[in-house]
Amino acid sequence: MEKTKFLNRTGLAVLLSMLFVFLQVTVLPVLAKTAQLWTEKKAPVKPHEVIIEGNLFSRLAEQLSPAVVNIRSLQKVSPRYYGNYPYGAPRAPDQQPSGDYQERGEGSGFIINKEGYILTNAHVVLGSDAVQVALSDGKLFRGKPVGIDPIGDIALIKIDAGYDLPVLPLGSSGKLKPGEWVMAIGSPFGLDLTVTAGIVSGKGRSLGMSPFDDFIQTDAPINPGNSGGPLINTHGEVVGINSATLPQGQGLGFSLPIDLVKKLLPQLLEKGRVVRSWLGVTVQDITLSVKEALGLTVDQGSLVTEVVAGSPAYRAGIKANDVIVEFDGQSIKSSRELPKLIAHTPSGKKIMVVLFRKGKKMKLNVELEEIPDLRER
Repeated sequence: MEKTKFLNRTGLAVLLSMLFVFLQVTVLPVLAKTAQLWTEKKAPVKPHEVIIEGNLFSRLAEQLSPAVVNIRSLQKVSPRYYGNYPYGAPRAPDQQPSGDYQERGEGSGFIINKEGYILTNAHVVLGSDAVQVALSDGKLFRGKPVGIDPIGDIALIKIDAGYDLPVLPLGSSGKLKPGEWVMAIGSPFGLDLTVTAGIVSGKGRSLGMSPFDDFIQTDAPINPGNSGGPLINTHGEVVGINSATLPQGQGLGFSLPIDLVKKLLPQLLEKGRVVRSWLGVTVQDITLSVKEALGLTVDQGSLVTEVVAGSPAYRAGIKANDVIVEFDGQSIKSSRELPKLIAHTPSGKKIMVVLFRKGKKMKLNVELEEIPDLRER
């Protein structure tokens, strides 16, 4: 009996040791790498300094610019043939020229980790054969794409400098308020490290680029080449990635909120892509005419106009003319809120949807799935 107990204890100890080794070798390094991918400031400067001292942006630009980079997207050049072609067989040169890449686009980015991880826009590097990264001191490196999300327009690339690089701390876009001062740093039109400043004009803007648009609107000038650069608050923290302008709207710039980027970074690092979920409904806002026509008893929420057959919503029993007012514990006031919440909820997660149907409040359980037509191969 004692021998059996000893063997059982020994076997359990061996099993626990193997599990500990497995966690150390596989799981823990990934978790640690993800957790330490970016930094956040613990004691930000006081925001009123910009009014009292007047030179806050000057000091922040001098301090933070070394962590902002210029990014050039390069494309391979086809070999040039020479000889008496087309009257004879063309011949390629015996040796390819050293500059076998040509520039196809330019943008900005910023370093978030001392090991060389850089954030930028997906459209800056998407489709390129090579990426050139230039630091503020002029040093050039080849950038390696780690993860790209074309839908969210976010890309994570890495350079190997061989030494610790300066980084920009990430702040909170959720705490940002309209009227607050912000600063943009980038390389518009190829001009190195240009600094512009303005205020936050609005939040939650949609430009029709995707159902998940949630841009910060600012009047800080953002020009071609600024794409991928940081939008910085008066604490010296990144609150957005400068991404878009409107040709018809002079002085309007739009940035991706950094809180959204933080949610996507772990997937970009671990999977190289972003997996989004879907519910399988088409929704619209509630208007007075729609409310009266359908006899709705609520004024806010996402009105379901269509349910895709075979979708998670279909299987859960959601129907057209239902009004979704709560998703996974979060209230829904407009149709724009629902797609963003769904997209960033993990696939396979079972959540509760609260809705009104013909004046009756109902609760349905739904298991989300990955969007079938938006999967990046």
